[in-house]
Amino acid sequence: METGSVTEAARLLHVSQPAVSKILQQAEDQLGFQLFIRAHGILTPTIEARKLLPELIKAFAAMESVNRLAHDLRDSRSGVVTVAASASFGNSLIGRAIERFRQSRPRTRVVLETLLNHEIVEFVADHKVDVGFALSPAEDSSTVASDFCSTELFCVMPHGHVLAKCPAIEARQLQAHPLISFNSGRPIGALLESLFDSAGLRRNIAIEVTQSWTACSLVQAGAGIAIVDGFALLGGMFSDLIKRPLLPRVPMTGRMLKPRHRPTSRLADAFISEFENVVREHIIRGELSNSARPQDGGTTA
Repeated sequence: METGSVTEAARLLHVSQPAVSKILQQAEDQLGFQLFIRAHGILTPTIEARKLLPELIKAFAAMESVNRLAHDLRDSRSGVVTVAASASFGNSLIGRAIERFRQSRPRTRVVLETLLNHEIVEFVADHKVDVGFALSPAEDSSTVASDFCSTELFCVMPHGHVLAKCPAIEARQLQAHPLISFNSGRPIGALLESLFDSAGLRRNIAIEVTQSWTACSLVQAGAGIAIVDGFALLGGMFSDLIKRPLLPRVPMTGRMLKPRHRPTSRLADAFISEFENVVREHIIRGELSNSARPQDGGTTA
């Protein structure tokens, strides 16, 4: 229809002239009517062929759309990735991974749910998200867990605070200051409770929170000092605060959760790979420690 010539059509399609003639003859045989009138080497479309052309254009466009989608899915270029994460990761490692992921895949969409530890486990187990990033311990029989890195607990305080001159902070030094902290039902709260018990001390919580990010914001506001995980301090959001390691040192591990009974999509795997690259860079810079080890999900958190 475009060239008016079998020879020119063959050239554009990169096939032989006899092949085009054969395909055209087969098409006319299947349709039961002529598509072209042949005269002096020129093909003139019949009225029937001209009526078919608009629908053919639509059909070819639809096939092209299907092919593009198939290529995108193969190359992980479009679609939706759903992620559940602790706020400590959502405001640092996850944010950087999302930025890089979408930079190379602008047609993708990422849904990020910032949740508490037990909620992350539930969302992954119930297939509400593709992958979860939580603080250890976090797993159950419906998830597969792996530790990807670790940090430790830090005491954070504003500049000029009396404890800022100390190279590290012990539990006994916190007794005289308003403490922003977590209840013992939270991962960090449980670790701190054990630490204070070992020192024969009682933790006096002035302000109770559920996320390290919230605790740091309250410290910025002058509400007290806090003990938070090092993940929350990545990215420079709280660079105006002084941080000191807590003694004895208390490790905190980041844990990735996947559904046990459903494979992750190619797109989710691509996002996980980007996330792991971000974590690796922080490990190389010495901001995180490598503690990657597989877990056999089976213990309910």
